[in-house]
Amino acid sequence: MRYVTSTIAAFTLASAVSVFAQEQAPAQPPAKEQAPKSTLTGCVVQAKTTYGGTAFVLTKVQGGSASMYVLGGSSQTDWSANVNKKVEVTGPVQEPPNADKDSAPDPKVVRPPTVVVESVKVVAQSCQ
Repeated sequence: MRYVTSTIAAFTLASAVSVFAQEQAPAQPPAKEQAPKSTLTGCVVQAKTTYGGTAFVLTKVQGGSASMYVLGGSSQTDWSANVNKKVEVTGPVQEPPNADKDSAPDPKVVRPPTVVVESVKVVAQSCQ
């Protein structure tokens, strides 16, 4: 009888510890879905933003669904050396954030998708 009581007590204690550990474990955040990687070829140009800053853009794009993409993921000094060169870039594409829903979109403002560049290869020294 003592053996049965000890077994039941051990099982109850183990169950309680298991439940307590599950409650104390930090919740794992859901895996963030990442856009599939794309390979795009085009010409690097320097553009002014609406806020007065500088952005580097891939134009005359081949291999994508848009005609231009903002180049992200690298510092601007890396892109300045490739202005007016034809490059091949690989990385996930992110769609632009939605504009303010309360106002009409400004037709003078272009919001192309961004490619988060993971690799760059110069294909030609000019965009001709």
